Amino acid sequence: MEIRSGREEKYPYSLSRWTDIPGSESKWAWFLNVLSQGEMFAFDPKTAFPSVWSLKPEDTLGLNFWTKDPTNLLIKRDLLRPYKVKVHLTATGWEEVEKGAPSLKESKDLLTEAAYTFRPENVIWRFSPIPLVPNVVTRFSRIAEAAHTAGLKKVYVAFLQENDRVPETRSPLERYALLQLMANEVRTAGIEVLLCNDDHSLLELMDSKPTNLSLGVCAGPEDWDGLPPSEGCGCALMVDPFTINESCNFACSYCYSADQRLSPKKHNTTHLPMVR
Repeated sequence: MEIRSGREEKYPYSLSRWTDIPGSESKWAWFLNVLSQGEMFAFDPKTAFPSVWSLKPEDTLGLNFWTKDPTNLLIKRDLLRPYKVKVHLTATGWEEVEKGAPSLKESKDLLTEAAYTFRPENVIWRFSPIPLVPNVVTRFSRIAEAAHTAGLKKVYVAFLQENDRVPETRSPLERYALLQLMANEVRTAGIEVLLCNDDHSLLELMDSKPTNLSLGVCAGPEDWDGLPPSEGCGCALMVDPFTINESCNFACSYCYSADQRLSPKKHNTTHLPMVR
């Protein structure tokens, strides 16, 4: 089988939108195995067909990790040094419903260490989804203090997407009021609050907003050489070894990828097989 090159085809590798690879010991073991082999099975973002993709540094445009716990990335920092790495770090401290989520303090510490290890421009703080908890702005502000100290200038936010487990009970006006409060909390720290460009529910309210609040694209083509094609939300198209039908051992009750209505084949998100 032909081994394809992400660098040549101008596709970074997503690890992974659908499951937390660094945060899962089984999936992290899978990643270390394919990295040592220098190749992985993953899906072409245009055709959705699986192919073998090279993981050799010279063939890899970049590794784009999505995680709530980057501890394994930090431990294996030397192994990742030959690669361009972006770390999308979800730090909300929402351990009330997030199975295995770092606490608020742990999230702050991990965010700081990730920014120190991979440099602030390569760490993307995601306060997403905005938790359904009292005093959510206070929680946001505490993490923002750590982000500011670590040199981060942006935070990407999103509200709960429609799912079959945890409904978004806040009205558009309530959601927008929260965004305004959050933006005002971090304005003096120079942090920009960016609402996911895929969330169109608040567009009509965005005419009057704080100067540091806008729509944003968390994984834009400008992050990668050669400006690869974009998804509808503006994010770069990426090769991903996992799909919505793959297993995730966290099974967070709010997660869009856990919504059974999005994928009729997904009846039990904790016991489905992984792509090898």
